[in-house]
Amino acid sequence: MSTALRGLSQCFLPDRSDARRRSREIDAMLKRDRQIPVVILMAGFNKSGKTTFFKQMRLINGAEYNQREVLEFREAIYDNIMKGMRVLVEERNKLGIPLQNSANERHEMLCSSHDWCMKLEPCTFQPYVEAIDSLWKDSGIQEAHRRRSNFKFYESVKYFCDNIHRIGQLNYLPCNQDILYAHTVGQQYCVLRDTPFMVAEFQSWRRHLFKTVSCLSSAVFFFIIGCSDYDQTDFEDNYLVGTLNTFECFCKNGFFRNCPFILFFNKMDLLAEKVQTADIQKHFPEFQGDPHRLEDVQEFLVQSFEKRKWDDSRQIFYHMTTAVDTENFQKMFESVKDTIMGLILKNISLL
Repeated sequence: MSTALRGLSQCFLPDRSDARRRSREIDAMLKRDRQIPVVILMAGFNKSGKTTFFKQMRLINGAEYNQREVLEFREAIYDNIMKGMRVLVEERNKLGIPLQNSANERHEMLCSSHDWCMKLEPCTFQPYVEAIDSLWKDSGIQEAHRRRSNFKFYESVKYFCDNIHRIGQLNYLPCNQDILYAHTVGQQYCVLRDTPFMVAEFQSWRRHLFKTVSCLSSAVFFFIIGCSDYDQTDFEDNYLVGTLNTFECFCKNGFFRNCPFILFFNKMDLLAEKVQTADIQKHFPEFQGDPHRLEDVQEFLVQSFEKRKWDDSRQIFYHMTTAVDTENFQKMFESVKDTIMGLILKNISLL
């Protein structure tokens, strides 16, 4: 009797070996899916702060820089300082601004005569510390710095010159804040720890990350805007106009049709400072608010990009931020992560 029952059970019950095989396939598929992160594509116009954004996202997610990388940043910081001071010295002379202290003429000569092929280290940088400190305190150099919207200049130079004695120490190693301010070049991408996000600057993603267009179904586009650059020009091209044109090109590109866009108006600290003295209406006559009221300028910037999104049905998210402010950035990025996951889940439900 028991033998008959066992025979019937084999006829009517599912094959356990087949169920186990199917279960293993499902587990493997889920594991494979977890290894494919949400890709954050990052783009923006010149000097918008893309690299700072990238570094900040990496740091707040616990991916500290190793010793080799820290030393590379130290070299970049020395280079930023020397090049920044050289620009200020050249522009002071072009503008005919007198030095407050005539003794700084020799300091200008020292900085201008620097051998740019020489790799700077603490011992070779230290002879320039006194000269840079004295020049930075000179009203002539400060006046050239005040007029920096007329020439290409990185805002991080002020931070480094304000901290020149600390940076000039023989045992100096950059802290995280120094690293955030360091201007570096090169395309980057990485997977953020403890998150499902892979971040890639736009120029590198095609080479390293994607095989087919279908990968963009789990991608989000970060567009970084240097919102304080509305009076900046490079070869007579206004930075904000260039940013708007670049953004519109991405919106028109069918390749990114289903890719959510999140816009970050970066450098809010500099914008709050700039609106006190720089009239945005001189560069954008269509501006209708109070040019010295921060909220009016912010609203104008948002509406300018809203008009360029090409497709009225495209949903765009906006955030005001300062990438070098870790506390501000961390709070903002927590909100952004929730937004991203909500968008991805919504897209999955529509598949």
